[in-house]
Amino acid sequence: MDCKFTFKHLEPLDSITQYAQGRIEKIEKYNMHKEMKVHFIFSVQKESQEAEVVVDTGGQHYTAKASDPTLYAAIDLVVDKLEHQLRKHKDKIQNHHNFNASNEGYLKQEIAAQARELHEDDNKVLRMKGKK
Repeated sequence: MDCKFTFKHLEPLDSITQYAQGRIEKIEKYNMHKEMKVHFIFSVQKESQEAEVVVDTGGQHYTAKASDPTLYAAIDLVVDKLEHQLRKHKDKIQNHHNFNASNEGYLKQEIAAQARELHEDDNKVLRMKGKK
């Protein structure tokens, strides 16, 4: 994983970069196939510390931003947000082949059920006409 750090209005500290790199390793399990490029942007805005992460996984780009009075808490928040995005994307890809669980599969099943009901109703009408 290629990590890059930018500090705005803040002195670059090794402790912050090491902490952020340790936390971002948590999302390595969501890496699809290519090398992930991670760019951390740390800044100070009046009373709050802001952390922003931009992740490039090759074909997809993800961004998360969080602010907190302490920079370490902001890093935790932003990594959790990013992990949620990556987990959602990975689940979406894995469930792609489960057609019945998808929205399109659900609609197709509903249409098929309605068609069966109409067909059964037509058969009942034909049987009633045949009895008369």
